[in-house]
Amino acid sequence: MHHSELLTGLLINLLVILIVILLLNFQFLSRNKVHKIHMKPLSIYLISSFLMILSLGLSVQLEDGFLYDLRFIPFLLGGIYGGKRVLPWLAVTMIAIRVPMWGPGVVVTVIMAVFFTAVILYLRPKMKNKALRVRVYSYTALSFGYSVLSLWIPALIVGFGQPISFPIYTAVLTGSTFFVCYLCEIIRTINIFQLKSIKYEKMQVVSHLAASMSHEVRNPLTTVKGFLQLINEDPSNITTNKELSQVAVSEIDRATEVINQYLNFARPHPELEEEVGVRDEINRSKEIIMPLAVKKGITLRANILHHDSIKGDPNKLQQILINVMKNGLEAMETGGTLRLFSYHEEEKVFIVINDTGMGMTKEQLMRLGEPYFSMKGKNGTGLGMMTVFQLVEGMKGTINVLSKPNKGTSVILSFPIYKGKGEGTTSSTPSQTTEVRPSLH
Repeated sequence: MHHSELLTGLLINLLVILIVILLLNFQFLSRNKVHKIHMKPLSIYLISSFLMILSLGLSVQLEDGFLYDLRFIPFLLGGIYGGKRVLPWLAVTMIAIRVPMWGPGVVVTVIMAVFFTAVILYLRPKMKNKALRVRVYSYTALSFGYSVLSLWIPALIVGFGQPISFPIYTAVLTGSTFFVCYLCEIIRTINIFQLKSIKYEKMQVVSHLAASMSHEVRNPLTTVKGFLQLINEDPSNITTNKELSQVAVSEIDRATEVINQYLNFARPHPELEEEVGVRDEINRSKEIIMPLAVKKGITLRANILHHDSIKGDPNKLQQILINVMKNGLEAMETGGTLRLFSYHEEEKVFIVINDTGMGMTKEQLMRLGEPYFSMKGKNGTGLGMMTVFQLVEGMKGTINVLSKPNKGTSVILSFPIYKGKGEGTTSSTPSQTTEVRPSLH
């Protein structure tokens, strides 16, 4: 009977640990921290300490006087992910929460806390570059060693204990450590993959745009070359040459601005939370995507009916817009029109991007945003729209996609209006409408 109580108590302890870890990860993802996997040391310490206190509160004490619980698991996890800034404080906490219960186990707790703090600090840097399987097995071996050193050896020295209870505790602690550590490592690996996928997709977009960038740079350079030749042919005409040189300088400035826009988009940026002017970011994104539209013979139109701002990262918004616009351009193989329309309604800013391309079926729409689902055949990875969905969610926005085969696709983005200093005006402000058609050269 006692052994069934021990097993039940330990499994309940494991269930509580798993629930807390999963809830924290859901919270982590819902706040869109998927793009930066680093967690502050204080947060790791508080979470690990909370789990240790819960484990001690759920401990099972049999007649042999030993306390059976899984508090070593949060201690181990805190040490692995918190390092030397967290682990010593976790050792102090482990001892502090055990002292009020007193008994011979206090001495064992002190010895184990000090010993395994040293062991984890020694092994942690060696595990960083190891495979996931090696890391999990190593942490599981530490847990097995803890169960032997903290129960089996003290029981032999003191000369009491129930021999059957120890194998049950060792099996549950070791198995639980393997399961929890494997879960944490898998979640961490997925987060890293998503972080890398965003960077990969961004650089893939840059590589495609780079091919069309030559068009925007070649035009002003050709103009400058022609003006220099005219100046060289008639160097005595100061008035005309001055006008030509001014135009040449302005063309060079335009080429420099185009190059800077591409470099700014390609360059990695820190996480930001600031006021973002929607009109400015749409115009910047439009200028970046323009050469690709011209190259494909596609007309690009933009109609912005407001001057409102949203809160978030301007680099993320730019990446969202460029990814969606690029998908729209690639859906129109034989030319067409890409329309951008932005307005505000009910405290939200809406950005609508519409193409006249091949469209999608209901089944394809359902899978939109999944990794490796793409309409581009072998050339697509599906990471572009997955990135868009994640970035939109991170800026507390929503995304809705409407599409019909051979009728085109509309992507509707919405974000809360920024309510800070200099709140945006209403839709009664003058609209801005631009239309760019492909040049003939």
